[in-house]
Amino acid sequence: MNRRDTVLALFAAGVVGVPFASRAQKKDRLWRVGIVFSTSELVAKVLEGAFLAGMKDRGYDVGRNLIVDSRFAEGNLARYSVLIDEVIALRPDILIGTSAGVAIVMKQKTTTIPIVMGTVSDAVGVGLAQSLGRPGGNVTGVSLQLHELSAKHIEIMGELLPRMRRVALLTDLSQPKALSEQYERIANTTATAKGLALEVHGVDSVEKIHELFQTLQKRGVDALLINPSPRFNNLRREIIRSAASIRLPSIGFVEEYAQEGGLISYGPSFVESLRRVAYYVDRIFNGAKPSDLPIEQPTKFSLVINARTAKALGIKIPGPVLLRADRVIE
Repeated sequence: MNRRDTVLALFAAGVVGVPFASRAQKKDRLWRVGIVFSTSELVAKVLEGAFLAGMKDRGYDVGRNLIVDSRFAEGNLARYSVLIDEVIALRPDILIGTSAGVAIVMKQKTTTIPIVMGTVSDAVGVGLAQSLGRPGGNVTGVSLQLHELSAKHIEIMGELLPRMRRVALLTDLSQPKALSEQYERIANTTATAKGLALEVHGVDSVEKIHELFQTLQKRGVDALLINPSPRFNNLRREIIRSAASIRLPSIGFVEEYAQEGGLISYGPSFVESLRRVAYYVDRIFNGAKPSDLPIEQPTKFSLVINARTAKALGIKIPGPVLLRADRVIE
């Protein structure tokens, strides 16, 4: 009997149908997911929507076969532990950590509940995984490698501001030190190679951000880089307004930074990252182990330019930069 005849015979006997029935049963039971967002509910809304859309594509609907318990830390690191305890108490099948800080605390609290990362930077560097190919432990997902953006951010700002000499780096004192140090190290190396002076300014509250911009105005810096962090994403409108008040060109790491009035943004899509998280959740629901699921990295980075802000700052966007832009806000 050849392979085709064997498969047909198994179908007739009902043997081959068992895995398919098993998958169907997986969709019929009620699954519970606990998500802790490091940002506010307002900022996280679009990310949560992307995750739910990804789950719907895979046959999961809230209220029918899926419960999602979401918590929002408002950019406050001190709230991570309490919120994670809350969702663990609800006995979730899977936890989703939407930043490195959240995922680290989740891993400290459980080694048995699978944890899927979304919008996390450098999973290996901060100790969440042994390697990208074989994570080990109970953590897998998407690693955005945000610390590597600093070199590109300096390059882009240099194209926009050919007379740029002094650059300020806004860094978040509340996020894991490993991430800030990596971004800062790459930024410093790139700035030195280009003959630029780099100033690093650490802040840990919105009040300190307001004070910092007064300092930056006095020091006459030419451009501002923003170290990727949940706090800065949560406070991006405050940063945009403060930069505009002193006419300081700045670059953000999420598309919304440019969309909401910042000069420019460059980075991976956080929305697509959360949509991709649904793939990992579905695989784990169907029996895969987090330790065996390779961690993915982004393949697409978006450049968004706010032409209105550029005009207000008196900046003419060079043709080559416009051609590379994924979106120009007129």
